[in-house]
Amino acid sequence: MAGPIFIIGRQHSGNTMLARCLGRSPDVYSATGEGTFFEHRDHLVHEPGPRRAAAILERAEGSGVEVSRETYAQVRRHMQAAGDDGALAPEEMYARCMDWVAEQNEATRWVQKATSYVFYADDIIGCFPEARLLFLARNPFDLAASMKRRGGWRAVARMTYGWNKGVRRARLLSQAHPKNLTVVRYEDFVRAPKEELKAICSFCDLPFHEEMLRIPHVNRSESPYNQSSGEKGINASRVGYYDEMLTATEAGAVRALVADRLVDEMYPELNGGAPSSLPGTSYAAILAAGAALTTSGQHLQTLLSNPRHAFQRVKRRIFA
Repeated sequence: MAGPIFIIGRQHSGNTMLARCLGRSPDVYSATGEGTFFEHRDHLVHEPGPRRAAAILERAEGSGVEVSRETYAQVRRHMQAAGDDGALAPEEMYARCMDWVAEQNEATRWVQKATSYVFYADDIIGCFPEARLLFLARNPFDLAASMKRRGGWRAVARMTYGWNKGVRRARLLSQAHPKNLTVVRYEDFVRAPKEELKAICSFCDLPFHEEMLRIPHVNRSESPYNQSSGEKGINASRVGYYDEMLTATEAGAVRALVADRLVDEMYPELNGGAPSSLPGTSYAAILAAGAALTTSGQHLQTLLSNPRHAFQRVKRRIFA
């Protein structure tokens, strides 16, 4: 089976949309939930064979992979078949699980959406040298507008921190591993979906099908989280809508929080975007302080429940 495809853009950047597009190819099985296998891979090494297989299958199901109760035992046996002593590495078991599910759905490839995987790209390429990683980047001002519309404005400082880290790392990785990873701008994709999807398919060694563009509109920011819709197609209605959603102070705060050079390199057409201002900078400081308190509390909870995972997760993000 050809190498897997991972969609690893930051949150609210069209990752589900692209996963659904690729999943409409007859060759691809798409898991549109949130992949977390590589976040737990190091811990899974220490699990004995049967428990390791069960834990990996649970991770796969949590990421949107569908395994019926009738075939549950079968896929677990398949995951361990090549290693009777339970010595198969976690990534080998994971690949056997995903390959099996893809084959059951008459597909020859599988795609996984995982917004944290930009911090695990070297691990992924080490495990799957033929993997393709697609990083969707979106204008951070529009991301902030989307968060405001969803009622998540208080987390905008955390979003900009993740945007800075993620986009910078994706650009470096695309230079270090041009065969494996490419950066795609959300705005380019929704403005010219056919041309961009053809380029993505070419990068992934997939045939392009017109049907791949006929996906439902899901998880729009003005409605509660949902994965179903009667509307189909891709449009650019959410490009540049921060102008109507953010106040001047809010836009100024985003400008103060994002890395200027990174925004200018990724989005030269913004011509600097929202200008910096004293109210915006002051508001940014307040947002950053609030985000630090909230994030510290969340990490403390995770640290108490799963210290190894919490430490590794924070380490990846800080030193990326």
